Formats: sequence, structure tokens, C-alpha cells
Amino acid sequence: MGEDSARAAFVRILRKALTHLYDPSVLRRNPLIQLFDLDQRADAVPALRNVLNSAIESLKPDSDVPPESSARRVYHILSRRYTEQSPQREVANDLAVSIRQLRRQEKAALEVLADYLWAQYNLEDRLDTLDLLLLAEAGGSPAGKRTPSREQELAWLARSMPSEPTDIREIVQGVLRVVHPLVDDLGVSLGSELPDTLPAVAVQLTTMRQALVNILTMAARCVPQGHVNLSVRDLPLQGYVHLHIAARSAGHSPTDMDHAGDLEMARRLIRISEGFLDVQTDVGGSTPFTADIRLPTTEQIPVLVIDDNVDTLRLMQRYLAGSRYSFTGASDPHKVFELVEQEPPGVIVLDVMLPDVDGWELLGRLREHPNTQDIPIIVCTILSQEHLAMTLGATEYLRKPVNQEALLSALGRQIAPWSRKPR
Repeated sequence: MGEDSARAAFVRILRKALTHLYDPSVLRRNPLIQLFDLDQRADAVPALRNVLNSAIESLKPDSDVPPESSARRVYHILSRRYTEQSPQREVANDLAVSIRQLRRQEKAALEVLADYLWAQYNLEDRLDTLDLLLLAEAGGSPAGKRTPSREQELAWLARSMPSEPTDIREIVQGVLRVVHPLVDDLGVSLGSELPDTLPAVAVQLTTMRQALVNILTMAARCVPQGHVNLSVRDLPLQGYVHLHIAARSAGHSPTDMDHAGDLEMARRLIRISEGFLDVQTDVGGSTPFTADIRLPTTEQIPVLVIDDNVDTLRLMQRYLAGSRYSFTGASDPHKVFELVEQEPPGVIVLDVMLPDVDGWELLGRLREHPNTQDIPIIVCTILSQEHLAMTLGATEYLRKPVNQEALLSALGRQIAPWSRKPR
């Protein structure tokens, strides 16, 4: 691939990433993750999002640059269209141009951003890598190239097979059938606890099955003649299903406790589905191996935003549209507990600058009320009072004005596995 065609292809995948900037399932499959060397990171998707938003911010002109300048127009288009995900019509109205004119200007702005990233990451020296990634994205294989590495194979898996709604019971039952002969050969008994009703999970089937096979195999080898149990339960309002695997020893020496490679592969495979794996080992203990897996469900997580400013509520609603969060707005703080009772939120976003009610007092009441005491609360305000907010029980603090990325990142931290105890 020549440099000109490579640059054109780079602009194409950059546009796709920016268009789906807040859609993890699409962003995870974008070749930019590997091209920017982010594929080794557990937070590859938010890391790519941060790279792109930071690149846009780097193009922000100084305050003395005239409003009508080309540089200011480029930054306005990129930040409004992609960082804020504003519709073309709104941005066209901002600039007093037609939709057709905006499309031409948007294309030019995208070229400016692409040039910046091309130089920032020295992509002219990585044309072979870009060629390989683009061919993998298209489902081809680069003729005459070396055999893809394990990292490239994992990147291809992440891009080539989308996550889909799936019954976790069916996955678990199928995996138990697969590992049963090996487990039986080790003299290990295998049990499971599967509730009749569980929400659907959004996972990549092939990689998820293999990850569970790896983990159950590791567990069985740790406890010859022992017992391995797998239980599944829903985590209401957190947006995850929790799988717990515990291997109980019968006093025999483990067949194998050196499973670092298999464990890392299982963790990588689970991350493809936006899931999380935590493993604890205790050599010589009665339970030498435990694994906790959390997989995202297809259910939306309700978010209650408390703010007396109707424009702010509309902005927050737009930020959450199309995400894994559903929006409920409360402009009247007196109705908060009524709304909580009607639909318990997974997260509360609270502005403490409220009419007729002291927002700090409301935060305290939310922390004390049995219906809300365990719900994470993000204080979002123009005030510089982070320490006070955290002291009074907030789990996070955001300073207004807040963009979409900051809000979604903060919400993600509230529901992230291992960040707090299940309710």
C-alpha cells in the first residue's frame, strides 16, 4: 500500500472511530487501537477515546485567534461533531452554513486531525502495520506477510466477531459439557448453580466459551480429587452478570498451579466482550483457586440526574442517548425520593446548586435513606468543592461544564466491577 492510499484509508478508519466514539462495541474493533499501540491495555477503548479527544483539544486555537479563522472553525466542527456528538444540523446552524457546506468543511477538518495524528504517531514508518490491520479489518490476509502474532490474532478476533445478546445459562451449560471429560479424568467433581432467570449478556460467543474452558481447566488442575463449583447471579442495577468459580481441595497436591499464560489469555478473551476477570490463588489453602467474572448485560442502567436547569437535563439526556445508560431527569429536588421508588437508579448525578433545597443536605439525605444509601452519587457542579463532596458521601466529583466523555467515563467507574461491593 502506497502512502497516499494508506493516508486515505487512515482517514476512513479515523472517521469511523470518531463517529462511534462512545460505542465501545464498535470502537473496540477499530484498527486504531493496535495502530496506536493500545491493544495491550485493559482500558484500550477509553484509552483510544482519550487519544482522539486529546488530539482534537490540541487543535484548539489560542484565545486571540479570530472567531472567523479557519483554525477556530476546524476545532469547532471537530469538538461539536465528535467530542459532543452533535447532529450535523446543529453544527451547521452554529456556523450559519448549509448541511452541504458543513459536510465539505467537516471533511477538511477531519483531514487536519488525521495529519496531526499521522505525524504524532510517525505513521509514515508503519505503513506495513497499517496495511496488515486494514486487510484484517476487511477479512483478507496480507499476501507474503509473516504469520500474524498472537496480538494480531486477538485484535482480529476483537474486530471480526461482534458481541451479541446471549443466554449465559446456555454458554455455561455448553462449557460444562466440554470440560467434563478432563475434569472427570482428574477425579474432580463439577457443580453449578444457575438461576432460572438471568438477563441476557452481550458477549462474543467463541472467545467467551474458550475463556471459560481455560478457567475451569485451571481450577480442576489445582484440586485433583476435589470439587469445582460454578455459580451465576445477576447484579441488579450494575449492568453485569457475576460468575464465581471456586475450586475446593481434597488434600491432594495440585496437578498444576503454574497457569499464568492460560490465565492471561482468558483475561484477554474476556476483555474482548467488555468483561472482567479477577483470580485469587492460595496454594495449600482449602480453596486454592477462585475466579470472579463479570460480563455486561444487555439491560440499560438507569441514571437519575438531579438538576434544576432544564437545559442541563436535556444536554445530559443527549449525552446518554445510545449508550448503556437510560436517563431520568429531576428538576424538582422534592420529587427525588418518589422517582427513586418508581425506578431505582444505578447511579445518581447531583447538582448541589438547587432552589429551595440545600444540595449538600440532599446529598446527606440520599446517603442516609435506605433506598439510596448504596447508590453511587456523582456530584456535578460549578463549585470547587470536591473534598466536601467526597466527605459527605459522593463517590465522584465532576466540575461543570462537563462533556460527554467525562460523564460516560465517570458513570463507567461507578459500575465497574471490583470498584464497590455488590448490592
